[in-house]
Amino acid sequence: MALPVYRYQIADLATNRILEDVRLTGVSFNKPLNGSGRFDATWKLGAKTRHLDAYDLTMPTRRCIYAWRDDRPMWGGIIWTRKYSSTSQTVTIGAGEWWSYFDHRAVLPLLPASPGIFDLAGLAAPSYAGIDQNQIARNLVALAQSHTGGDIGIRLDLDTTTSGQLRDRTYPPYKLSNAGEMLRNLTGVIGGQDMVFDVAASSTGAAAPDRVLLQGTPWLGQQGSSHVWELTGSATSYEWDSDGTRMATRAYAVGEGVDLGTPIAVSEDSSKYAIGFPLLELDTSYDGDDPDVLGAHAQGDQEAARLPVVLPRFVVRGDVPPTAADVSRGDDGRLIIPAGDLFHRRGWDGPVRVVDIKYSPSASAERLEITAAPMLDDVA
Repeated sequence: MALPVYRYQIADLATNRILEDVRLTGVSFNKPLNGSGRFDATWKLGAKTRHLDAYDLTMPTRRCIYAWRDDRPMWGGIIWTRKYSSTSQTVTIGAGEWWSYFDHRAVLPLLPASPGIFDLAGLAAPSYAGIDQNQIARNLVALAQSHTGGDIGIRLDLDTTTSGQLRDRTYPPYKLSNAGEMLRNLTGVIGGQDMVFDVAASSTGAAAPDRVLLQGTPWLGQQGSSHVWELTGSATSYEWDSDGTRMATRAYAVGEGVDLGTPIAVSEDSSKYAIGFPLLELDTSYDGDDPDVLGAHAQGDQEAARLPVVLPRFVVRGDVPPTAADVSRGDDGRLIIPAGDLFHRRGWDGPVRVVDIKYSPSASAERLEITAAPMLDDVA
C-alpha cells in the first residue's frame, strides 16, 4: 500500500488566496479538542526556490498555511513565527489553528470613532440570555469578525448544530474579555459543547479550503463503531502518564462569607486509607452559601479527584485502518495492550476518547500520536 502524499500551501490570510506550494521537511502538527493546534516545519531554501519571496510568503500574522493529505485538507492556521538561518538556508515556521487568532481578540461591540478614555467601558455589553451555547459561540466569532480588519473568513453557515444547553452570558466591555478564552469557557462547563476550528474542502470549488467552526451536540465524534487500536498491531507504542498531584480523599467547597462566617462543605472518602493512600485535601471556592449546593460541589470535586489521573498517549500507523483520514478529534476508540507487556503485565483493554492528534508525516512513514482523554488510574 502506497503512503499518502502530504503537501503544503501558503495562502494570504485576508483573502484566502493560495500564493505558493512549498516543500517542507520536519513537519509536525496537532489537532486538539477544544483548543488550538500547532504546526511546525522547516523550509529549505536554495537554487530551486530563488523565484520565491520567502520573506513575504512567511510573514507572521499576514500569511496562513494549509496541510493536505492527498486531496483532503487536514490542517490550516495562521503563521505566527518564523526564523531564518543564513547558515543552513532554512526558514523555521510556527503556526497556530484559527482558534489562536481569537486569543488575540477581545469580546467588544463595535467601537465608536475616536473613543474617549471613558467611552469603551460604558458601551453596551454583548449579552445572551437563554441562548443555545453553540449559538453563543457562533455569535462571539461573528462579533469578532464584524470589526474592521477582524474578518479572517471563518464560515459560520456550514455548521448550524445545536446542543440543547441554554446559557446566559454577559461580557462587560470594561473586562476586555479574551474571545478565545471565552470560547474555551463554554466548552469547560458541565454539559459544555465540544468545539474545534478546522478546514474543509471548499464548498464553492475554490482552490483553498474553507475555514470552519465545528461544534458538537454537545460532543463531537464519529458515528457508528469505535476505532480499535492494539499494541503490536495498528498501535506501535504507548505512554502511560499518571499524575497524583490533584488526587483528593477530602474536598472542601468554600462559599461566600467572611472570616468566622465562611460556609465550608466537606466530603471525604476514607476507604482509600485502608489500601495505602494517605489523606489528601483540596479546596475550591464557589459563589453563594447554600449548604446543599456547596455539599454537592464538595462531593463532586472529591469524586472527580478520587484517584490519580492518567493521560494515555499512543502512536499508531496512519496508513492502516483506521487511517489518518478516518480519525478525528472527539472520536471514541478502544486501546488493547496484550497481557505480558512489561508495564501492564496483565494487559489492559479499555475505552479511550481522542482529544488530540499529532501528525508526523514523512516520505517513509505516516505516524499519528493520539492523546486520550484523562482517565482515573484504577487500582485493582
